[in-house]
Amino acid sequence: MRRLPRPALSAAALAAVAAAAVAVPGANAGSLAGRYSAGQRRAGALSARIADEENRIQGFEGTLGALAGRLRLLQRTIGSQQQVLGAVRVELATDHLRLAEMQRDYARDQRILAAQLLQRYESPPPTVLDVIVDAHGFDNLLNGLSDLTAIARRDVQATARVKTTRATLAAEAERLYRADAGKLRQEAALISERDQIAQLKLSIVERELAVAHAHNQDTARLRALQGTLSVEGRRLTAQAIAAEVAAYKTGGVAPAGCVNTAFVAHDGPFGFFQAPGTDYTVNQEPVIAARLDALGRALDLHLVGISGYRTPQHSVEVGGFADDPHTHGEASDTLGVEGVPEPTLERFCLTRPFAGPREADHIQEL
Repeated sequence: MRRLPRPALSAAALAAVAAAAVAVPGANAGSLAGRYSAGQRRAGALSARIADEENRIQGFEGTLGALAGRLRLLQRTIGSQQQVLGAVRVELATDHLRLAEMQRDYARDQRILAAQLLQRYESPPPTVLDVIVDAHGFDNLLNGLSDLTAIARRDVQATARVKTTRATLAAEAERLYRADAGKLRQEAALISERDQIAQLKLSIVERELAVAHAHNQDTARLRALQGTLSVEGRRLTAQAIAAEVAAYKTGGVAPAGCVNTAFVAHDGPFGFFQAPGTDYTVNQEPVIAARLDALGRALDLHLVGISGYRTPQHSVEVGGFADDPHTHGEASDTLGVEGVPEPTLERFCLTRPFAGPREADHIQEL
């Protein structure tokens, strides 16, 4: 038989294995086909799960990339803030030194003011009347009044200086406290956010590792299952071929009934195909061609009609007779039908009327 190359295992062949299990002893085709079908379903489910795991891993990678970018930005911000905070701390240290100096001045002014108060208590300053009474001439009077005015002015200045220093000290201490506390709070907030993002990144990495572990296990299971399916597929192919061989030997392939309609050409891989220059339009030739087409489709055969109707002269020229079946439109020489047994031909209402290998491709109506 001339056959076209066929795939490793067609759907029709798989179905034929289950149907022909009784014709192939010891094959256990039903169990094998069931295992193969179940394995294919498991492989499909594993493939879908692996695809889902790969999508989830890609999602984790995208999230981790965004978090890494956010961490880098925060790290740069924290670095800038730490630089600013360092400058502020230098400024604060300078301000603290100035504050300490102001505190020393304040303490000194307080001591001076206390000494003056003590001196006044122990030796009260002269009054204007005392200056006038004790003056020795006009110039001495003017000098005494001038000294009295200077003493009063110094007292006022000392008191004002002490008051101003006290207020400045309080304001400077408050400003330094607020500046220091504000920068520390800002830096602490950034560091806290950085630590939270780092913890979230660690959590996502742990989840990604879990999914990646499951992905690796599913991939290994799928490879093992594909190996098993490959072995079972080859066994099913062998059983399908054995079933077809058994069908040829026993005539087990049967059509729904004799085809009595005219042949219609088609582009399928199997069936009947008319060679160029041949004539299958006379008398029964269209019906013979249609029955051959049904036979080829059923058995996955590529049948080529190389001679249908022939004129008496042409029949003699190609080695036939002037009155053979071809000249009446009742026969077809068909390449590819040589190995089909007679019982199978009869089921398609065809026959091989002449014995011998020379006439193995000569087909007529039954």
